Amino acid sequence: MDSSGNALPTEPIGGRYRVEREVGRGGMGSVWLAHDERLGRAVAIKRVGRMPGESLPHLARAMREARSSAALNHPNVVSVYDAVEEGEHLWLVMEYVPGRTLAELVADEGPLSPERVARIGAQVADGLAAAHALGTVHRDVKPGNVLVGEGDTAKISDFGIARSAGDDKLTQTGLMTGTPAYFAPELARGSDATPASDVWGLGATLFAAVEGHSPYPSQSNPLALMALIAHEPPPAPQTAGPLRRPISRMMDTDPAARPTMADCAAALHRTSSGPTTTAARPAADPGPATVVQEPVVASAPPVEEPPRRRGGLLVAGVVALVLLVAGIAYLLLQGDDDDAGTASDEPASSSPSGRDGGQQESPEPPPESSPEEAPEETAEQSPEEEPEPPATSGATAFAQDYYGLLPGDTDAAWQRLAPSFQDEVGRDSFDGFWAGIDSVAVDGAQEVEPGVVDVTLTYTTDGSSQTEVRRLFVEESGGGLAITGDEVV
Repeated sequence: MDSSGNALPTEPIGGRYRVEREVGRGGMGSVWLAHDERLGRAVAIKRVGRMPGESLPHLARAMREARSSAALNHPNVVSVYDAVEEGEHLWLVMEYVPGRTLAELVADEGPLSPERVARIGAQVADGLAAAHALGTVHRDVKPGNVLVGEGDTAKISDFGIARSAGDDKLTQTGLMTGTPAYFAPELARGSDATPASDVWGLGATLFAAVEGHSPYPSQSNPLALMALIAHEPPPAPQTAGPLRRPISRMMDTDPAARPTMADCAAALHRTSSGPTTTAARPAADPGPATVVQEPVVASAPPVEEPPRRRGGLLVAGVVALVLLVAGIAYLLLQGDDDDAGTASDEPASSSPSGRDGGQQESPEPPPESSPEEAPEETAEQSPEEEPEPPATSGATAFAQDYYGLLPGDTDAAWQRLAPSFQDEVGRDSFDGFWAGIDSVAVDGAQEVEPGVVDVTLTYTTDGSSQTEVRRLFVEESGGGLAITGDEVV
């Protein structure tokens, strides 16, 4: 007997799949462990059409799951091997993944570390991105549908309510499909599922994994929960560390503002690999921690020096310009008629129609005065142009100075990070990374927008070099500048 009191099938299903025991229960039916006697392997079988209220549309939806999942050949998607119809039942034969669901993992171990959740989430995002590329939307991304096996290998399962582009809708008015707790706001408001709603579901799943609970508090009435999701923005995660920004972007209330699933996968892979030069950028709001720990950043060395240097260049340029103009004016006022004619009528100086009527030797003065004027105009322009390139801005100079400290002086470099960012990176992780780098060279730096600096870096270790462009986010903190996050671009 299974947990619901139903007798286990005594004969092999489809003449080859011998059921051993129930191993789970999902929204589309029970999941059984079975032995494939033909191929000699363990498989998972989902039975559909036995639960109360299930009818033909449920069987059709299950067949659609088989078609959608069978088309996905991806290591992070649970494979569907076969579909067997026997009597009133439909059996979906799937890959058996020993382990626990992410929901069970969190229930057993409590909130998971951001790095571990990022590793799991990156794999799930890879699988969902493959589904989206084939036009299939999962529609029910949640912790219970993420299977975590040995070594934290993760797979997304249960495409039971998945729908491919072009499929007829089987959901009738009043029939809710999916798990309301992980619904995107647009779904709660009655819109159709899209890849963007899967992105929200994955973001909410990651939120639950690092926080230990779903984003919205549970409600006894599912409709009340959907109304809450539809009209209230999600809370910001509190213990997500480097996952704060990815989760916040995935759970943007505007579907159009969310990243694609492929972009999510790339961001999660970067986060799961741990800090490189620092770590992934946190949410824009640094939170109370920045205020509490301001003295740490205030002790950072020359955070205001770059702006002062730039001001000095501007003043010097203005003074030089004023002196230059005064000198020219003096020469014009003190010179003889020939000099005045050269200064004011240079284009006509070689013509007989000049002011001196040709009595003076006008061809000679222009060669004398022209070489003086050309350099003076060049000198006049250069002080204004020098400070303009982004490399002289405070944020850019601050970023260059930061890498100039590394890898030798990690203590001073560490003080350049905002306290909230220090909490996310961790001093041991920071020191550990730079201990493995022999040298780092700044090949270029540019402030692409205020406080956002793209730095081209070349790392060298054991004679081998690697180049990347890293985007630093620099903000005012504690009366100076501090790095609040970074990412690879």
